[in-house]
Amino acid sequence: MKKTVFSLLLFISLLLPQVAMATPSQFGATGLITVPTADTLDSGNLAIGLWFNSSSAKSQTATIVPVSLTMGLGTFLEAYGSFPNLLFNNDEFASGRGFANLGLKARVWGKRSSPVKFSLDIQARRHIDDDVTRDGLTDLMGRGIFSFKTARWGLHLNAGYLKNDSKKNVDNQVVGGAGLEFYPMARLRVLAELDGATEALSIEDPPLEALFGFQYFISPHLTFHSSYGMGLTDSVNDWRVIVGLSTSQGIGTYTKPVPRIIETPDLEAKKEPVKKARFKALTPLVPKKKIIAKDPITKLEIPVDPGGEVVVVDPSELLVIPGTAAIKGAPVSPITAPVPSVKEIPVEVAPRFKKNISIETVLYRKFRFDELNYEFDQSTLTAAGSRAIALVANKLREENKYFILRVNGHTDSTGSESYNERLAYKRAVSVAERLVVNEGFDPSRIFVKGIGETDPIADNSTPEGRSINRRSEILVLLPKK
Repeated sequence: MKKTVFSLLLFISLLLPQVAMATPSQFGATGLITVPTADTLDSGNLAIGLWFNSSSAKSQTATIVPVSLTMGLGTFLEAYGSFPNLLFNNDEFASGRGFANLGLKARVWGKRSSPVKFSLDIQARRHIDDDVTRDGLTDLMGRGIFSFKTARWGLHLNAGYLKNDSKKNVDNQVVGGAGLEFYPMARLRVLAELDGATEALSIEDPPLEALFGFQYFISPHLTFHSSYGMGLTDSVNDWRVIVGLSTSQGIGTYTKPVPRIIETPDLEAKKEPVKKARFKALTPLVPKKKIIAKDPITKLEIPVDPGGEVVVVDPSELLVIPGTAAIKGAPVSPITAPVPSVKEIPVEVAPRFKKNISIETVLYRKFRFDELNYEFDQSTLTAAGSRAIALVANKLREENKYFILRVNGHTDSTGSESYNERLAYKRAVSVAERLVVNEGFDPSRIFVKGIGETDPIADNSTPEGRSINRRSEILVLLPKK
């Protein structure tokens, strides 16, 4: 019985998503619930948060409903903002959250997958209050944000300077905070936060508040937030309860990885024929039209004859990441991003992947990424390329066949043949890295090859043709019978 329960829990843990990346806070900037982090929302993502914030000071309760908006402008840049209260009940000042804000955060050190990151943040705060002496005043703030994250733990620190509007007759403040996060499971993040500043008035204590809570990632596009706070000085409300929901469109907060379960391929499985729907024209004069699916994946997939083309895969082309399973004799691929820790079910590996011999496979599907549009002499993926790979990964998760992947990198004819071959290999690795680190695919079933300039699909004598030739392709391969 114990073994059954343990196996079930292990299987469920494999189906859980990777550790979440950037999530919006109640003030709009990505972070925990109150404290920001150095993470930035991915390019093309749009996050909206709706919050319930209730607090009490000197037996007076204040309830507000803030709303926040976050936009990913690039892989390292985000814009954000928030409005303090949709209830319009004049509780903004009493709650200690009486301002609308607009900000811009840029990650200046570290990649999205790096354990150490540093960001710079600038923000304008406009006070909204029924008191005319405070209403409309605008504060300016700049701060630096440091984050250190492992697979389960994260530490976030921030410090900066808040220039209060001179009409307030209050001092400018040094602001700062700290946050600690822990993942007891992949979809649950437990939080501890500390937010404070120097005193704004000499007659008041410096504001300092501690919060404890959690975030639960219901889906890649929906997150539940909950936190309880307490004031550590008299200038902060005695207690605070925060509950919120945020949704992130585009790529989302996280992606569901493919479990690393290596199964012996079922060579007898046959692909079911696709049923074709027939449509009759209303009259013989109306021409018949093909109904084309609007699925974005159709723009990426290249039609092939399944099983018609034989592809020989060499073990030296295997994508190898230190600490993962590898074919003997394969070189280490130049991947710097950390690989998510995914527990592995011990099952027998198919013999053909153990021997140091070439593998004969048949081409099953093929995807081409023209829209990656590698710039001249570059191997880094664009934001559009990352989104295209995410689409292909989701489609491959629906396959019930045992397959391996080979990523081919291609270049235009500019430069020497040997240089282009190395550059093409780097381009193939950048796609494979995305499949492993961000999409959760097993690296022991991914092969990479630098084709270089030897297989053009357009005229290299024109700028347009060279742009098309700078591409990568994913080949979905089935073991040959």
